[in-house]
Amino acid sequence: MASSWPIAFWDEAFWFPANRSWGWKDLVNKPGANIYLPDLKDIHWALLLGVVLIGVRYLVETIFVVPVAIWLGVPNRKKPHVTPNKDLETAYKSKKYSKNEIKILSKQIDMSEKQVEVWFRRRRKVDAPTPIQKFRECSWHLLFYTAFFFYGMTYLWQKEYFWSTIECWRNWPIQHVSNDMYWHYMIELAFYWSLVFTLFSDHKRKDFKEMIIHHFATIVLMYFSWVLNFVRVGTLVLVVHDAADTWLALAKMSIYAKNKAATDIFFGIFLLVWVLSRLIIYPFFVLYCTLVEPFTIKLIDSTFGAHQFFNFFLCVLLVLHFIWTYLIFRIVYRKMVKGNVEDVRSDSEDSGEESDTEDIEDEKEWNGNDNIKVNGKIINGNAAKALNCQNGRRVKNGK
Repeated sequence: MASSWPIAFWDEAFWFPANRSWGWKDLVNKPGANIYLPDLKDIHWALLLGVVLIGVRYLVETIFVVPVAIWLGVPNRKKPHVTPNKDLETAYKSKKYSKNEIKILSKQIDMSEKQVEVWFRRRRKVDAPTPIQKFRECSWHLLFYTAFFFYGMTYLWQKEYFWSTIECWRNWPIQHVSNDMYWHYMIELAFYWSLVFTLFSDHKRKDFKEMIIHHFATIVLMYFSWVLNFVRVGTLVLVVHDAADTWLALAKMSIYAKNKAATDIFFGIFLLVWVLSRLIIYPFFVLYCTLVEPFTIKLIDSTFGAHQFFNFFLCVLLVLHFIWTYLIFRIVYRKMVKGNVEDVRSDSEDSGEESDTEDIEDEKEWNGNDNIKVNGKIINGNAAKALNCQNGRRVKNGK
């Protein structure tokens, strides 16, 4: 295999089973052959496609998603004004605003402790995404996962290995990669590259570290499964993972649109699909296929380096499934106790999504006045709080 990578990296003793005579020469496409074998050069195009998908995402969100979000009544609050303060900004960026630190800061800058707390709360709101921004992000996930789940199911339904996973290993590694498999792999990999490129600009959630691990494991698996022509197993992994994500996106979008009935319905469907796809089909069919079935048909006598490598990353994904399942069942518990479904992946500490009443209280503490301007009219602060008004503004001295 022609490559700029060090020769030791491509040592056939690592990549191929010892009881077979296969080597990289067997995975080279031959002129006139009626089968296509994965070529490492092809999959590099996924990087460029990932950049293209970012552009497509921006256009789709701007032209279609935002008008739909507005029509559904998704809030699009303006960012609050925060008075510049060098000392508080330094403390905010270093995340040094515990109760004791706030007490010290209030003495240093001649502000009350409550006013310092309000400043930090407002500052978090500036960085926090608005509901409509999170709705846009989820809508892109919804469109992609839905499209490629159905795309994958359409062609996989006709594949023998979809119904009998042991066929993933017959005649390996000389297995033809059809056009539908090729584009499934290429565009899914491009999508994950686009998620990596936007990782720090998208809404940062509690499971940010887990998502980094997930994206890294997925990209590594896709690259090297392509190199070794584990593509049949790879397509099964992709479609199993896409199954639940559509319903998760719908549930979260319903939360942002404040549609409780839709949230409950979509979350219930998501829960069922998640358990079926991630906790039953993935470990007992897909992982079984990679861990056991190569030995069942006596393809290999013992595991080899690349086989262990892929199984390790597939098991990393399973561990992440368990972590997310814990978070999901926390939602179920909250639903049973509190009667509402929340997006527990959102960072509750820095989400900046305080209630409208808290907005009013913030302005009261900041300005020291009980008059609130609502839709151009000055009303009493207690009345405004009772109305839970959304865009109340404190007016000094009744002006």
